[in-house]
Amino acid sequence: MSPRTPRLPKVRPPAPDGVDTPWRLFLAVPLPEEVRLLIGHEISSLRQEGWPVRWVQPETAHLTLQFLGEAARERAELLRLALPEIVAAHKRFELRTAALGVFPHFRRPRVLWLGLHGPIHRLAALQADIGRASLALGFAAGDASYHPHLTLGRVRNDDGEGVRLRDLPGAIKGRFVDRGSGAAIAPPATPVPVREVVLFRSHLGKDGARHEPIASFPLAVSASHDASATAP
Repeated sequence: MSPRTPRLPKVRPPAPDGVDTPWRLFLAVPLPEEVRLLIGHEISSLRQEGWPVRWVQPETAHLTLQFLGEAARERAELLRLALPEIVAAHKRFELRTAALGVFPHFRRPRVLWLGLHGPIHRLAALQADIGRASLALGFAAGDASYHPHLTLGRVRNDDGEGVRLRDLPGAIKGRFVDRGSGAAIAPPATPVPVREVVLFRSHLGKDGARHEPIASFPLAVSASHDASATAP
């Protein structure tokens, strides 16, 4: 049985700030504990390399669908009203974690990530529908091409504790690619259920970002899922 993603509240109280303070918003799929633990394990191992990388906080890791940027809270309410029907037009599905990789490429790595396998086309369709809806509400269009991944860290612009910035590309490739086969190295595959989309507000701080769930939008439950859930 697939791991169940913890349900998030429909609405959370707003942070105690000014009425005119813009909200920094993004849409994402929350991750189950098993995936967050895998991300934490990989980061803990890679951190020992002394690379100049700013690692993510595993407890806040998520599968990003669209970064919406800063907007008035009234526009967040418009999203909350518009997205339930759009997201519910898609049936639930499941991905799994895959190999390690980088953006944009190993010669100039900027973002380190954990890849995904499975029905990626269904995730892309969900992301495209959400993008069209948010664009119609006045939000900026997302990237032209969507590359789903789970971010592990972002390269800093200074030397690390054990590796200089100029030596980082070779060091990362040595850890991420098998020298014998040339294939990307993959940690143990872990299920990533896509059961809901969450509208998050991001609070930036000295200790990293804190993500506040504003609303959650469930995907439709398929007939086969219903049958398996009720089977003795």
